[in-house]
Amino acid sequence: MTDDDDLIPIAIIGMSCRAAGVETPAALWDMLDKGERRFSPVPEDRWHGLDPGIDLPTPPAASLLERIDTFDARFFGIAPRMAAWLDPQARMMLELAQHAVENAGIDPDGLSGEPVAVFVGQFMSDYRERINARGLADSAAFPGGMTAFSANRVSYQFGWTGPSMVIDSACSSSLSALGLAVQGLQHGAYPMALVGSPSVISNGFYANTAYRGGALSPTGDSVPFGSGRNGYVRGEGGACVLLKRLDRAIADGDPVHAVIRAVGSAHNGRGGGLTGTDTGSQVELLRRTAAAAGRSVGDIGYLEAHGSGTPSGDAVEVAALAEALTGPDGRTATPAGPGGKVWVGSLKASIGHLEAAAGLMGLVKAALVLRHGRIPRVAGLTEADPELPIAGTDVAVAVDDVVWQRGDVPRLAGVNSFGLGGGICHVLLEEAPVVREAGRRRPYVLPLSGQDEECLAELAGRLLVELDGPEPPDLAAVARSLQGGRRARERRAVVVAEDLDAFRAGLYELRAGRVPDGGEDPVARAWLRGEDVDWEALWEPGESRARAHLPGSPFRRRSHWFDRRPPSPSAG
Repeated sequence: MTDDDDLIPIAIIGMSCRAAGVETPAALWDMLDKGERRFSPVPEDRWHGLDPGIDLPTPPAASLLERIDTFDARFFGIAPRMAAWLDPQARMMLELAQHAVENAGIDPDGLSGEPVAVFVGQFMSDYRERINARGLADSAAFPGGMTAFSANRVSYQFGWTGPSMVIDSACSSSLSALGLAVQGLQHGAYPMALVGSPSVISNGFYANTAYRGGALSPTGDSVPFGSGRNGYVRGEGGACVLLKRLDRAIADGDPVHAVIRAVGSAHNGRGGGLTGTDTGSQVELLRRTAAAAGRSVGDIGYLEAHGSGTPSGDAVEVAALAEALTGPDGRTATPAGPGGKVWVGSLKASIGHLEAAAGLMGLVKAALVLRHGRIPRVAGLTEADPELPIAGTDVAVAVDDVVWQRGDVPRLAGVNSFGLGGGICHVLLEEAPVVREAGRRRPYVLPLSGQDEECLAELAGRLLVELDGPEPPDLAAVARSLQGGRRARERRAVVVAEDLDAFRAGLYELRAGRVPDGGEDPVARAWLRGEDVDWEALWEPGESRARAHLPGSPFRRRSHWFDRRPPSPSAG
């Protein structure tokens, strides 16, 4: 271990997310691109035992998943009884992990026995509290209700032998987990690490205390950095990333979403009080994290802020950023963002505060910003609060979309996440390097599978969205990912194509319910018959091993709930 280990860049090679109306990173970007806000009243009994203790002008509002009782237990080989007593957050982690690894063009089962590390950020157990409030118990709830199993079950599911643990630093939990994972990778403790964080609300206890404590918005319409912000609005969802050292990722042909240059973690000490944060602690963290990456705070062009929508929290955060831009000599260099500014945004304006998962969701958003070359506006904000302490500084709140294309120097984004108890984190994220390894033009066999015909059609639709993105993948990389990056399921289809247009045509057929069979290609016909295929034999020695980021396998979720009285679809 050397001091230089801290400078080793870490690649995000796989990524997944889930939020209200969002199942993929592409869907998350579509929501941000449209400036949508996903909030609605909390249905009755959705948060069992909810009693805010204060008068609310309307029922509490939140950004909720449509269903929290559903899970594809069959996909993961979990018995229905065990699934019913398994915390929905642990269920979500399994799904997010599956999709993050598949997104990297890797079959999770193919890593069985490997020392892949799993770090999960999580800090509440609503399901266990709800079970206890109902006065019910079952032996299946013994592992199902333990917080540790959000990580341990993932390791068990895929047979991974690296460190497996849950990290709790309240709302900064997911980035605290990310920091530990990055340190281990830099120091060679394991070859890959999966970092995830789920946040599912099924009980009212936390909301009861948070409303009484003034943390939650009584109106449910608080917009970060707006003049009417009055507390945060809760949200549900989660995110997951698969990490690897950048040099090894490039050598192995892994696709790269973005590069983590540094992760900084700290505590406020007594600054800001027990449940707040202060400017000085944030300034020190920003500067120290930048220095660890050999950079300066002014190199950041965009900050995905904690931006929870609390009156003092947002003001302290932008004030800290403005102060951190000043160097040790008292001079302020021109920031690297568009127009010589550091632009600030917050995903919480769209999907609420995902609490433990908020920081990692912010990381996913920042990676998408770098990929798409655009900073999306803060949803619902037409004018930043004029009282924010940024007048005369180089800090600007994104009230409109801001174009931010590649230049001569790699773009750098920051991500903040602050915990209720004073644990604070900051990540420096750099755009992915441009790696062009196009395969030679020839027909490629592209296998597709799902649990049923509906899954196949859904997968085709998701692939079409990915192919229509800002940087369509090379067909050879797509073929590599589909051939070796996921387990073959019951229903199969094959497209044989020599360019992306031909592949798209096959996907349109499949989405419409017409299953392509690969024509007369002998390998395609063998795979459709269920035979084992040596996919590597189709590639020439020394040919590019590059893979592509593709959406994961669709799930067939069914209701699993501990008291056999799950919430209705309208109630989540």
